[in-house]
Amino acid sequence: MNNAYVRELLADHSSNPRNYGTVSDPDLSERVDNPQCVGPTHPEGDWVSLSLRLSDNEPHVIESVRFEGAGCTLSQAATSLLTQQMEGTDLEEVRSWDREFIEQQVGMDLTPARLQCAELVVRAVRQGEYND
Repeated sequence: MNNAYVRELLADHSSNPRNYGTVSDPDLSERVDNPQCVGPTHPEGDWVSLSLRLSDNEPHVIESVRFEGAGCTLSQAATSLLTQQMEGTDLEEVRSWDREFIEQQVGMDLTPARLQCAELVVRAVRQGEYND
């Protein structure tokens, strides 16, 4: 993918995140942190708080997803991009998203440290408990 396009896409999603906010009465909610990625705007590190509503029937499909967070451009942009992919997707499929899938969505290869930033929202889905 064109590097200029990727930078522009990530900057846009970081500045104008999609699905920002909270879901009322969520079926799953979780906050995850990445204290290794610190900067002037996020001295405590990256964090993402996820809330989502699932379909009642099996398999559980994500009907609505929102997030709040702070951190580096990559952590917030990747969360915005990935939440767009989550709506309408089976919860277990999202939990199986791997490095290759995340790199494909953000349009670049990621070092281990940058992967920790980009995968925050997927970690939140994996760690979150489904409230029946």
